[in-house]
Amino acid sequence: MRTKFLPAGLILVLSIVSANCAVTLRGSFQDQCKTEGWTNDQCDVAFYYGVRQKFAKEDGNGGYIPTYNALTREQVLKIQDTRLQELNDVLDYKNRENDKFLKEFELRKYLEHQEKIFKAGRDRLQLVDIHNRFKEFMGELSYRPGHDRFSTSSLFVEDLTKSYPFTSNQIEEARANKTLQEIGKTMWFSEMTLGRKEPDPNDPDDQNKFIWKPIKVGVELVSYKVMDGQTPKENTFDYVEGTRFEVADNGTIKREKLPSVKVFVSGNSYSIVVIDKDKEGEIGFSIPDFVDQTSRLNSAEQLMGQSLFERLFYEPQNQKRTPPRDPPPVVVEIAPVGSSKIDVWETNANGWSVPARYKNDRSDNYSVNHKLKGSEQENFDHSNPNKQIDYLRKMWAGVGDGRVIEYFRAKSPYDQPNLSQISIYEKNIRLVTVDGNVEEGVITPNSNKWIQDKPHQISYTLAGNRWMLWDEDGDGKYEKKRQISEAGEK
Repeated sequence: MRTKFLPAGLILVLSIVSANCAVTLRGSFQDQCKTEGWTNDQCDVAFYYGVRQKFAKEDGNGGYIPTYNALTREQVLKIQDTRLQELNDVLDYKNRENDKFLKEFELRKYLEHQEKIFKAGRDRLQLVDIHNRFKEFMGELSYRPGHDRFSTSSLFVEDLTKSYPFTSNQIEEARANKTLQEIGKTMWFSEMTLGRKEPDPNDPDDQNKFIWKPIKVGVELVSYKVMDGQTPKENTFDYVEGTRFEVADNGTIKREKLPSVKVFVSGNSYSIVVIDKDKEGEIGFSIPDFVDQTSRLNSAEQLMGQSLFERLFYEPQNQKRTPPRDPPPVVVEIAPVGSSKIDVWETNANGWSVPARYKNDRSDNYSVNHKLKGSEQENFDHSNPNKQIDYLRKMWAGVGDGRVIEYFRAKSPYDQPNLSQISIYEKNIRLVTVDGNVEEGVITPNSNKWIQDKPHQISYTLAGNRWMLWDEDGDGKYEKKRQISEAGEK
């Protein structure tokens, strides 16, 4: 009996087949084995023999060479998508267990590099389908997607623009003999105040801190027409090129080197739109990601719309993974019995601050609630007419994601134990004293008669951890900070 060892390449193919065709191939094969009355060992031998017959061929030296074209390109694309999703899940910092493993064995950089490789390979595989679809729309090819066999050569093309040209013979001939002339130019511009996250200049090494930078971006659409010397009867275009640009703070326009949009005309009824979503400097730049056939466009202005903008200025969710801040070290101090209590607060003479913006421009994105003194005790008597406010809280929402809470002491005389009723809704407050006096009003963003001008404590969330700041001496500086729990704060 001759024993042959499978090469690594074939093992990879087997893993791909097992992982992606488990139900349709392995599962159905095992069901058939049971019908035939085979043992598990017989079934395994038959299955792997069949896989070897379909996905490999002998190399003449007692080994086997994978036959990659046994799979269609569509199947390999699905495999690439699965691998990319798996890598994204593994690299997600929210998966704490995976993050610990990657950190312990220093695997993150390696896997991020593998992610780039899979992304580049997927883009090249998809490019073949997109190019075939483009040729079909242009009337130069009859194409049935999903039936092409996979070829490793498509992953190792040196000049993509030469091997997969998204061009028209008519346009290229007109360009060569200088009859392709510009007939119009349209600038599509968008300004976004919250355009791009950038590191906080006050703490650039902390990736959890950021500031918003406004961006001004747009597309320059240039329309062309083939001019054969005669006066054209229509002013419609024959070809359009669109180039992304960004406007710097000084007004300078920076255009990308290659167009990200091309529009061709097919016959008299259709326009073919080709779009590259990847920006200059990103993996996949110059490789089209979309090709659409639409009814005939008569002007470049008809291109403008939300769908085009979203494709041209697409921002992947995992573009910048932000690592969580390392938790503070656990400090254990041993004090002799009877000594003073250990201070659990971190101290900063210059004061701590909330690291991210949480107030809107009007500083009114908050609601108010309160706590009564002693209400945390089980035997607290809610019917007691001499209630006293312990503190009031401003609950901030809508800006940032830190769930900031500011704690205020009540101003005199509202800090006394003489309240029979306390009612607060949103920002409105109503107090009734034991004497029957009623006071109503609004807790405004600025100084008011109800609460102190500055909170004595502020809590917020950062990188999944809850923190409390404390102004110990009332000077407006929060000299102390410590980590707290959600339950502890409540």
